[in-house]
Amino acid sequence: MSKPSHLVTVVIPIYKATFTEAEKRSFQQCIRVLAGYPVKIVKPESLDLDELHASYPDIELMSFEDKYFKGVDSYNELMTSLFFYERFTAFEYMLIYQLDAFVFRDELTAWCKKGFDYIGSPTLHQESFDSFSADAKEGYGAALSSRRVVLNGGLSLRRVRSFIKYLKIYNTFYPAWKGNEDMLFSQEATRLLPMKLFMKLPTWQEALHFAFEKSPAASFALTDRKLPFGCHAWERYDPAFWKDYIDLK
Repeated sequence: MSKPSHLVTVVIPIYKATFTEAEKRSFQQCIRVLAGYPVKIVKPESLDLDELHASYPDIELMSFEDKYFKGVDSYNELMTSLFFYERFTAFEYMLIYQLDAFVFRDELTAWCKKGFDYIGSPTLHQESFDSFSADAKEGYGAALSSRRVVLNGGLSLRRVRSFIKYLKIYNTFYPAWKGNEDMLFSQEATRLLPMKLFMKLPTWQEALHFAFEKSPAASFALTDRKLPFGCHAWERYDPAFWKDYIDLK
C-alpha cells in the first residue's frame, strides 16, 4: 500500500437530496469550520446531488451501490467493508461527519496528531445522569470508570490504513460482523484480545473532549464545562442543553 499523500479528509454520508433544517445547519457548519480540508460526499449511485454540487463545486461526490443506503444494517455493512476504506488510501485519516453532527471549532489536525486509530463520542449514558445539571460533577467518573464504552461512529476520526489492516485480520478469523459498525472498532477491539494489538483507542475521558453524544450536560461537567471539538445526535439527546450552543437560524 502506498504512503498517504494527505493528512485527512472530511467524509459526509448523504442518502437523500433534501435536508431538514437541522441537517442544513450541520452541513453549513461543517463546511464553514472545516473549510481548510478536502470534503467528500459518500452517496448512493442513483442519488442526484448536482444542485448541491453546483453550490459547492470543490466537494467531491463519491458513489457506492444503492443497496448500502437502504437502512442502518446496510450502512453498517458499507462501513465495515474493506473496499470502502480502500477508496481513501490517499489520506492518513478520514473524519466521518453524519448530518446529525456539529463541530464547534477546527481541531481536526490536532486530533490527527494524537495518533489514535479510531476516536468518537463515548456512550456514557446512564439514566441517573439525565437529572443532573451541567454544574454537577461528583460521582460521574466513579460510575463510569469500569465501563467498556462504545465510541460512536456518527462523528468519528479513523486512520485509514489501520482500518484496512484491522478488517483484513478480523475477517480472516471471525464471522462477518452483523452489529453496529462502531461497536466493531471500539468495543470489540477491546473485548477480543488479539484485535487490541491493531487498534489504538483513547480513554473515554480523552474521547469526551473530541465529542459529546448522550447525556451532554453530564459530559459538560466531566470536561469542566468545556465544549468538545464536536457533538453527535444533538437533536436526539437533550436538545434543550444544546440550544445555547447551536443556533438553527
